Amino acid sequence: MSGKPGGDYDKRDFSAAILAGGIGKRLGTNKALLEIEGRTMLDRIMEKMLEVFPYVLLVVKDEDSPLSGDYGPRVEVVADLLPGKGPLGGIYTALEHSPAPYVFVMACDMPYPNLELVRRLLSEAPGREAVIPRRGPYIEPLFAVYHRDTRPRIKKRLEADDLKIHDFIDEIDARFLEEEDICGCDPDFRSFFNINTPEDLKKAH
Repeated sequence: MSGKPGGDYDKRDFSAAILAGGIGKRLGTNKALLEIEGRTMLDRIMEKMLEVFPYVLLVVKDEDSPLSGDYGPRVEVVADLLPGKGPLGGIYTALEHSPAPYVFVMACDMPYPNLELVRRLLSEAPGREAVIPRRGPYIEPLFAVYHRDTRPRIKKRLEADDLKIHDFIDEIDARFLEEEDICGCDPDFRSFFNINTPEDLKKAH
């Protein structure tokens, strides 16, 4: 890894990955296909990611996923390499498939990504293994940047069924973007609003 954190960045060093391998049990459907104002969450997120990144990965559960399809030349659909390993497995799959050294990872149930905040995370990434937003004691590991060099450590954890993202983050060189910096880009923290229940979906509408 090279570069100076907090400065300019080369967008060619970054891909984006949308993690869409979850089941969405409480909503009874794949969350990426839920509609807000007539558009699926996946469509909303994909459009935003393509504004910033030259290449986007859509990580799905398996090849039979209802999300499999043709999203254009800048999007690749990839199935989990180690199925059933949760979000950490999705991050690993994204890093393995990425053509760029860094990957911005976000969940498919976060319909309002703030692109100014995304770009701020990218600018902090050079020279780090990860950049992760933090609000007080809470971190946002599914709206964060990871370097491909972390793959061996993730794989070791996956193979041992040690799937806690927080434990993985504790062992890498992570830069935390603190609340005051987040507020400068996304004062209402809309980027981190995620939809897990019917009540969350009503709130989004």
